[in-house]
Amino acid sequence: MSLINTLLVVQTCGTTSLLLTNDQVHAFLLKDDSGTYYVIRSGFTSGYLGEGPKGLATALTLLNKHTIETEEILIKPKMMNKLNNSSLNDNDIDLIFKGKIIRPLRLHDYIYPFENEVNQASNLKRYYPLELPYSIIDDRIFDLALLFKQDPDSALTKAYKRLEDIVRTRTGIKEHSTKLFSQAFNMSNAPLTWLVPYKSEVVGRANLFLGTYQAFRNARTHREKLEENLIHQYREFLLINELYLLEAEAIIRELK
Repeated sequence: MSLINTLLVVQTCGTTSLLLTNDQVHAFLLKDDSGTYYVIRSGFTSGYLGEGPKGLATALTLLNKHTIETEEILIKPKMMNKLNNSSLNDNDIDLIFKGKIIRPLRLHDYIYPFENEVNQASNLKRYYPLELPYSIIDDRIFDLALLFKQDPDSALTKAYKRLEDIVRTRTGIKEHSTKLFSQAFNMSNAPLTWLVPYKSEVVGRANLFLGTYQAFRNARTHREKLEENLIHQYREFLLINELYLLEAEAIIRELK
C-alpha cells in the first residue's frame, strides 16, 4: 500500500507511525486505533541526494502534515525482507513495536536536504487523488458527477441547466439564469426562502446563486471554448452541488 493511500484510510484515526530502518533502507509501519496495521514497503533510502531520499523526505513531511507522529526503529535485514515479502506475522509486528526507539531523533535530518522542495504546497497536493466526494453529491446530479470524469464541461453545463429547470418547475417563474434566482429567492415576496435566524442569511444564500451564475455559468455559456484547469472544474462542480443542496433546503414562503 502506498503512503498516500494509507494516509487517506487512517487520517481520521489516531495513528502510530514507525519508520523502520536497516542501514540506509527504510519502510513504514502504521497502526490505527482499531488495531489495524498498514505496511509501506521499503523503497525509501537515505544518505545521498537522490529520488529515494527525496521520497523519504516527502513521506515524513506528509505524515507531519496529517499530524501523525513518527518514531524510528532499527530492524534487521531478515525482518525487512519479511516486510517486503508481506510475510510479517503477529510476533514480528509485536517485536518491531517493542524495538528501541532511536534517540536523538533524526527524522529532520532526512527531511532537511529536501525541505524547501517538499514543503511547497503544490508539490505535496499532487500526491492526493483528485476525486469528487460522492457521499455529499446531491442525488439529482449524481449522474453528472459520474459523467464529470469523461466530460467535465458537459457535466457542468447540464448541471446549470437542470438547476434552472428545477427552480422554474417549483416556482412557476419563466425567467432564466440570475433573473430566475433573483425572483425565486432574493425578493421580499420571493416564493422560496430558508428557515434561518436572520434575513441576512437568506440574502447571502440567494447571492450564492446569483454570484455563481454570474461568475461561472455565464462564462461557460457565452464562450465557444474555454481553456480550463481541471482543478478549477472540480471546484466549480462542488460549488454547483452546494446550490442544489441549498435549493433542497429551501421552503415555500408562507403568504401573510
